[in-house]
Amino acid sequence: MTTADIPSGTVTTRSQAGSPQRSRAWNTWVGALVAGLTVGAFCFFWQWTHGLGVTGLSNTVTWGMYIISFMFLVGVSAGGLIVVAGSELVESHRFEQLNRLAVVVSAAAVATAAGSLLPDLGRPQLVWKMLVHPQLSSPLLWDMVVITAYLTIACVDLWLLTRRPVNQVAMRRMAIITLPVAVAVHSVTAWIFGLLVARPFWNSALMAPLFLSSAMVSGTAMIILVAITVRRTTSFSFREDVIERLGRLMLWFIAADAFLLFAEILTTYTSGQPDHLAQLDELLTGKLAPVFWAEILVGVVVPFVIFSRTSWRKRTGLVVTASVLTLVGVFFKRINILLSSLFEPLVGLSPGIPGGRPGQEFTPDAIYIPTWVEWGVLVGMAAFFFSLVTLGVRRIVLTHADD
Repeated sequence: MTTADIPSGTVTTRSQAGSPQRSRAWNTWVGALVAGLTVGAFCFFWQWTHGLGVTGLSNTVTWGMYIISFMFLVGVSAGGLIVVAGSELVESHRFEQLNRLAVVVSAAAVATAAGSLLPDLGRPQLVWKMLVHPQLSSPLLWDMVVITAYLTIACVDLWLLTRRPVNQVAMRRMAIITLPVAVAVHSVTAWIFGLLVARPFWNSALMAPLFLSSAMVSGTAMIILVAITVRRTTSFSFREDVIERLGRLMLWFIAADAFLLFAEILTTYTSGQPDHLAQLDELLTGKLAPVFWAEILVGVVVPFVIFSRTSWRKRTGLVVTASVLTLVGVFFKRINILLSSLFEPLVGLSPGIPGGRPGQEFTPDAIYIPTWVEWGVLVGMAAFFFSLVTLGVRRIVLTHADD
């Protein structure tokens, strides 16, 4: 049987014997992951022993990079699994070859998201109290519940996808459960913000749809990047038109996300409410303006242009560039959502808000600059996420590539 006899779209495997260049690249990758995990562990324990005072957080800006990363990772996890579950429900086989890979990425993202909450607690050793004394009125409790349920669903999906043959009926039934839970994961996170009446820019019915639309964008972009990387570095392969089809989905996801953002800004601007306008001004012309306009240009305009042309969607380099820019744009969006309200103190009286640190007793304007400790923890979180993805690819995706 020759190469020409292999049907189009079949997953093929190359020789398992890696070249010296591939071995060196693998050793470099593993070394980078170990270094990242080491940096993250050191910074986490440094903060644990010295308290949240080593971060850039204050009495005014009480949430920072840890919560921003949590919002971003939950979106990546939800978007990836929604694509898989949606395909199963409509009985589409267009992305079937990427099912295991997408579920691995989603499981890794939600596990990392759950872990990102620990450094934000300040005293993570007391997290058990939430389990022993749960407050059913707390949206944080329900966030923990849906994240646990989502991680469980991802593990069940992986188990089903590694059976021989794959039980399509069971996968379809799981998809019926997966979609509402995926929506709930991001909706509950959005409602933590949207139900805060004292923060006008958060207190919006569009908060949950905004979170969901950007989750679809970031989740699909991450799948594209991981799929292309795995195809280039391992024996895993898939049909050439899969990436082009995912790029077409990205075009609609970006358009929907941009529309919801425009609707929120237009409504806020035309309302004329001083509190709403003050927080909108932080985005358009204030301290967050560079991040906001970078989000629009980098995360919306450029990727939309790239994905809008069929010929460009078939060029791997352009697709990778657009996907990376999209992820950066969604991360910027999380920064803008979080800090746009926190930069506006709830009490605007002179001489300002107590900062909570010696030498910074009062400050008239809220500002947040992450410290080296926070950046170090984020490096560890990124290394943890990619370690889980790498392990999943080697143990699940490649092991069952011929199924």
